[in-house]
Amino acid sequence: MSVRRDPTTGHWFFRTRVTFPDGRRLRIFGTPGVAGLYHDLSRTKLGALEAERRAITKAMTRQVIYAPKEVPTIRGYVDTFLDGHHAASKPSSRKDAKQRLNAYILPIVGDRRLNELRQEHVQAIVKDMLDDEASRKQVNNTTSVLSSLVGYAVANKVIADPELKFWIKGSSAEVRAVAPEDVDLLLGKAEDPRYRVAVLLAADVGLRIGEIRALPWLEVNELGRELTVAWSYDRSGNLTEPKSWERRTLPINERTWEAMKSIPRRGPLVFSRLDGKPIGYDVTIQVAHELYEKAGVTKPAKPWHSLRHTFGTELGRRGATPKTIMEMMGHKSLETTQRYLHSSKAEKRAAVERLGSDRAVTEKMKTK
Repeated sequence: MSVRRDPTTGHWFFRTRVTFPDGRRLRIFGTPGVAGLYHDLSRTKLGALEAERRAITKAMTRQVIYAPKEVPTIRGYVDTFLDGHHAASKPSSRKDAKQRLNAYILPIVGDRRLNELRQEHVQAIVKDMLDDEASRKQVNNTTSVLSSLVGYAVANKVIADPELKFWIKGSSAEVRAVAPEDVDLLLGKAEDPRYRVAVLLAADVGLRIGEIRALPWLEVNELGRELTVAWSYDRSGNLTEPKSWERRTLPINERTWEAMKSIPRRGPLVFSRLDGKPIGYDVTIQVAHELYEKAGVTKPAKPWHSLRHTFGTELGRRGATPKTIMEMMGHKSLETTQRYLHSSKAEKRAAVERLGSDRAVTEKMKTK
């Protein structure tokens, strides 16, 4: 309660805070009926309420001495954001955020102060990217960086929450997975046994390419025929923890195990260069493109990740529970896992046929 009575003197007074549009807060207080700004008011509760009303009005109309701290520009807040919000992020995540800021965000809104950002400015970024033929996912990945920057400023009380919308509706297309028969074609054209193992680790075990590149023999349990995903290499060659930040242990099927046993151990890594050092990301992409071309398989936008999608999709088709798929894929949320639970056209038709058959049987029983 902002208006109260002093138990010692018996005088009514007010004490409250005023929040300004830029997020700054000011404490105001006073007593009616005594020498000062409110000497003409009665020493009653009504007098204290009126004094409070006057004080708030003066504060909000800037009639009181108040010098708000200058709000930084978005460009001027970038380093604070990256050093604070991204302090514990992987180097690749920090690099990606910085690239999106420099390429798409700062050229349009960099010189605006944080408290001047409006929905029209976010829409300008979206329009500029869409005009440049960026995908909706790329747009949302970029605006999410701006959202995080603004959210960090709000959390640190630099500005009040502007309550802006940062995302646009994306495509609801199903996840593209490589068909199992096409995986077999790729394996048939993988002359290098190392890449045969890589294809299997993605399609049959569900590893990301960064996790494949960083998998050490020490994390392979030969007795239990399972492996533990504990590390990943990003595109720049930095060794980090997996995307979900959690280790996960996965079983190895027969054909993957046989392929792994067939490759010589040239160093600590299962999948490595001939000298035992890690294979670069760009090299794996180039080899994957060549492999799809040799096999006559339509090349997806993300050749390695589509093989991982095969793993998740096949788990869903074989009745694995969402929680099991989530844990094996290393997802942070079930929302991501839901992408792997779609049905084929044949499965949908079969379900409808079964529904009609069941109803026919029910109706027949009713007539007996």
